[in-house]
Amino acid sequence: MLFLWNGEARLSETSSVTRTMATVTREANEDDTGVLADLLRRAFRDVAERFDLTAENCPKNLAFCTEQRIKDDLERGVRYYILEEERKICGCIALERAKPDVCYLMRLAVLPGHRGKGHGKMLVHHIFEKARDVGAQRVEIAMISKDRKLKNWYKKLGFLQKGTKRFDHLPFTVAFMYRELSREEGE
Repeated sequence: MLFLWNGEARLSETSSVTRTMATVTREANEDDTGVLADLLRRAFRDVAERFDLTAENCPKNLAFCTEQRIKDDLERGVRYYILEEERKICGCIALERAKPDVCYLMRLAVLPGHRGKGHGKMLVHHIFEKARDVGAQRVEIAMISKDRKLKNWYKKLGFLQKGTKRFDHLPFTVAFMYRELSREEGE
């Protein structure tokens, strides 16, 4: 079983699976904007292809992320966290405080060659911990509603769907999900 200990992924003694260890190494800063933009573009390329998203019909999709977008995120208080495996950046996640009791989980990305190893789950649990640290009681996400595989993955992590909405500027319907946080989980 994979669990998080002080930001590091570890396997329990009972695990029969051999995996490489990954670590949420640090909170990103302005020096990381290029690396983050590149990581997000590479990680979201397959999403753009599956849903026929282009820079023209969906310029804000992360497959078309720019350094300026990351800089803008950082300036408005979005906190990015970087994941490394074998000393190479392979994933990230971001947290934005929407209200005193609500945080948004954003920008979850794991490079294709590093998927299926529990990294995404570890990053989400890292965000739960960071959200609790700032007093949040709920984490919310938004995603492409037709991405059933991703939606089911989030449901396994305890998220519930609270609705959908169609936006004129997007070529898809957005699903909104949330997860209540309990203090006991973080302690």
